[in-house]
Amino acid sequence: MRPSDDSARPDRGESTPPKPQLGAAKFESVNAPAAGTPPPVDVHALLHDNLAREKAAGLHDLAPLPPRRSRRRRDYWLALVAGNLAIVALMVVFGPGLIQLVSGGAGIVIYSCGLTWMMWVVIDDY
Repeated sequence: MRPSDDSARPDRGESTPPKPQLGAAKFESVNAPAAGTPPPVDVHALLHDNLAREKAAGLHDLAPLPPRRSRRRRDYWLALVAGNLAIVALMVVFGPGLIQLVSGGAGIVIYSCGLTWMMWVVIDDY
């Protein structure tokens, strides 16, 4: 038989700790506020006052923006002239001939039609 160690065992007379329960927390105020302490700040009242001042100053009034000039027409003409000049330059570089003339003409038509479609139908005004 083992010797019993009474120091490791709790006494039968000790009460068990209370089981934790959910509920409202109860706190005891230990330190009272000082005599010259200002009252706590009400954030909602401050924000409401700021909004009233901003509205009185007219910061929330929206005015219509003036119409801006579109750059689409300028960009279209620049791209049309530059692209067609590039095709003509390629025709000149590869030498005179019927194949170069027909291919260059077809390239100019395809490029011009594609650019016109992209600039005036697909892309919005910018």
